[in-house]
Amino acid sequence: MREIVINNKKSGRSLSRRQDFYEREVSEGLKSCTPGEWVIVTDGTSDGLRLLAIANPMSQRSAPIRVLDSLKKGEVVEPATFIRSKIEEAISLRKRFAHLSNGSRLIYGESDKLPGVIVDEYLNSVIIQINTAGMDSYRDLIKETLSELTHKNCYFLDNEEYRKSEGLPLFEKDIIPAIEVEENKLRYVIPKDVLQKVGYYYDHRPNRSKLARWIESSNNDMNSGVDLFSYVGSWGMNMLSAGVKEVTFVDQGDFKETIDKNLTLNSFSEKGDFVRANVFDWVKTNKKTFDVVVSDPPAFSKSLKNKSKALGGYQKLHRSLSQMVHSGSLLAIGSCTHGVTLEELDLTVAQGFQESPFKAFLIDLGHQGADHPIEQLGSSGHYIKFLLYQIVKR
Repeated sequence: MREIVINNKKSGRSLSRRQDFYEREVSEGLKSCTPGEWVIVTDGTSDGLRLLAIANPMSQRSAPIRVLDSLKKGEVVEPATFIRSKIEEAISLRKRFAHLSNGSRLIYGESDKLPGVIVDEYLNSVIIQINTAGMDSYRDLIKETLSELTHKNCYFLDNEEYRKSEGLPLFEKDIIPAIEVEENKLRYVIPKDVLQKVGYYYDHRPNRSKLARWIESSNNDMNSGVDLFSYVGSWGMNMLSAGVKEVTFVDQGDFKETIDKNLTLNSFSEKGDFVRANVFDWVKTNKKTFDVVVSDPPAFSKSLKNKSKALGGYQKLHRSLSQMVHSGSLLAIGSCTHGVTLEELDLTVAQGFQESPFKAFLIDLGHQGADHPIEQLGSSGHYIKFLLYQIVKR
């Protein structure tokens, strides 16, 4: 493998704990690198830190150098062996916990030292998405290894936008069956034609469980709930399992048939209704209040430069939600927007309730589960936020 030397003066940062590097930091540039080439990153000194990495000078979506792991002095790595070992380690990490045994995020990109590789396991299948050239060169190996270790059929669900921004080829799409999910003892079947991302959002699993426990412990009547930005209805199903009598699911996507089937699958028939609408418009015109309100929208921004706009969007949304609660309600706020902190998200709730006759007291918070591991709170992979409020009259 060729060595890529980082110019410390241009970088201004130590190689230690870096997950990526930009071309401006490289002493001789990256023009000679082929897309997806495996390289060793150094600071040019004989005793300095050595990092195993993948390089792609054509990358438009992310940094052109993505770090895989640190290397010992004189250590030689063979890519196929490295990839297989990291897949084995990732699966072993998830299998330590019984609640992840029937399905989880098996591989979470950089956190599992496989940048750009996202893998979700379901009851009947494994879905793979690869978004970096260095990993895509070994896509067949990744699929074969996962099939061998999970004993399940594996399918690629490529994201065309991400692949084009990485200069990756587009392949014939795999024929993916309806995926079967189990989470928090609830079951879901999601047809291929409504799949989002890589199928299901496991990232809020512990927060859905938290909400259910709070509902179960409440001495107030929890008769009505609303699941905003519902997708296939996982928040609402958890409400129903905890004792809420009826839940309204709201999303702009066509999920009525899927949610109706999942209600029946979990013995909640006639306890839920689906409203297809733009959620931002619906919450402005809705006149009903609910005992439990859950708002878990898609990311409001994909880059830090739009952070202030995202925070403004949350504030407006939470102002509308302040009209949908009453004294005794529970309000659950979810966010997957990178760069927005728990404190900032909490502030948008306070701002949204400024003119409300009710106050929102924070009673619980959370982040992503064990199948979305992070080394520290400042890691780029730390993106899930959860805030739970008790609503009281001023």
